[in-house]
Amino acid sequence: MAYVSGGQMMDSRSPWRLSIIPELLWGIVNFVVLFFQTLIQPSKTRYGDSHTSDYRTPGGPRGPPPPPRRRMGGFRGGPGGPAPPPMGGG
Repeated sequence: MAYVSGGQMMDSRSPWRLSIIPELLWGIVNFVVLFFQTLIQPSKTRYGDSHTSDYRTPGGPRGPPPPPRRRMGGFRGGPGGPAPPPMGGG
């Protein structure tokens, strides 16, 4: 993966460089801090408080989804399978 170092475009970095140790430690520290912050404040993300990941329609909920248009299961339109057993009880 290409990266920029000191204004120069470099092709790749060595996996055996000495700076990988503090990079890994800071990555672990950032992960642990974000983990505990999201336990306390669930709306918090690494992108900030104003970022949302709600992908629902902007008009609000519109009710449950419609039922499937055709039956699931079975072969060539025949019955799907045997009926379930009767409910137990006494």
